[in-house]
Amino acid sequence: MALALLTVLSVPAHASAAANSCPKWEPLLARHFPAKAVPVMSRIAYRESRCNAQSLSVVRKSTGRPDVGLLQIQGSWATVTRAVCKKPDVIKALLDPQCNVKVARYLYDNGGLRHWRATSGK
Repeated sequence: MALALLTVLSVPAHASAAANSCPKWEPLLARHFPAKAVPVMSRIAYRESRCNAQSLSVVRKSTGRPDVGLLQIQGSWATVTRAVCKKPDVIKALLDPQCNVKVARYLYDNGGLRHWRATSGK
């Protein structure tokens, strides 16, 4: 019983544990992705950041930058982020959910879901 309560309490209020998705962010995702992609991207956001737009991973040894924001965009996408979001500070830009989702759409249009490891949310 205590473990079940702890599990429920550890899921952010804006996340849906039952669906492993981020309903709070689906309107934003819907403005930038085709309708069929919204549920998938919502599950990816849940898996990657638990719906936390301010999420930062540890710095990757391979790039020297963290994965950032709602959809955990690699900070190494600096050129794309600057071009898409028109902001010079890449990490700060990717912490803005609007920018993060716009860059995610760019990545989606240029490689699909391969930019996020196995989608694991079906």
